[in-house]
Amino acid sequence: MANSSRGHAAADEDSYLQELIRGSVPGPSTSRARVAPLTDDEIGWFYCAICMETKLVLDRFRAGACAHEFCVACLVRYIEGRVADGAVPVPCPAPGCGGASLHPEACKKLLDIDVFDAWCVALCERAVGPGRARCPYRDCGELLVVEGGSGRVAQGEAASKVACPTCSREFCLQCEEPWNDRHGSEGDGDGEAGCVLARLAEGRNWARCPSCRAMIDKTEGCNRMLCR
Repeated sequence: MANSSRGHAAADEDSYLQELIRGSVPGPSTSRARVAPLTDDEIGWFYCAICMETKLVLDRFRAGACAHEFCVACLVRYIEGRVADGAVPVPCPAPGCGGASLHPEACKKLLDIDVFDAWCVALCERAVGPGRARCPYRDCGELLVVEGGSGRVAQGEAASKVACPTCSREFCLQCEEPWNDRHGSEGDGDGEAGCVLARLAEGRNWARCPSCRAMIDKTEGCNRMLCR
């Protein structure tokens, strides 16, 4: 008799577990109270000062100094455009704002790291002023302060070769380009004019005569040239 009772109890327990797995019987740890959805009046809304549309507060960014509100997508596009143009500081875009500027740290979580870094670099360059130079090598980019100068040597002086203290590679202080055999070569011209000519020649695929070092622009014909 005892065995029969235990058998019925086990069968009932198996049946209960199967029903629990199928979800028809609420278990003690799985039952939840139903929450009614929020109505439109209970959902927070705000007015974006850029796109001039009403948006959910979940998509809101509020500027710290002036408390103007913008949707995240609009603000990110605005900041990216300003940074790409080098137009820093980035002012609050709200019409009629009294000149408050957005701070990179306050917007960091919204931006790609490349945009954030470029914003910070642009602000540093502006703060340092004209007496600076940047290492032109892409894997370095160190910002250098030029002592006693504006970051450019005066016209008529020889091109200024400097070594970056961070990566130790040489570049021209005038044109901020990696140093090469065109800088300071005979026939290049001196100072700023020489650097401008070198960049122009590279952009237009000009060649230099190996005898007189004059610039040559091929327009037609074969590759054989006769130096005059």
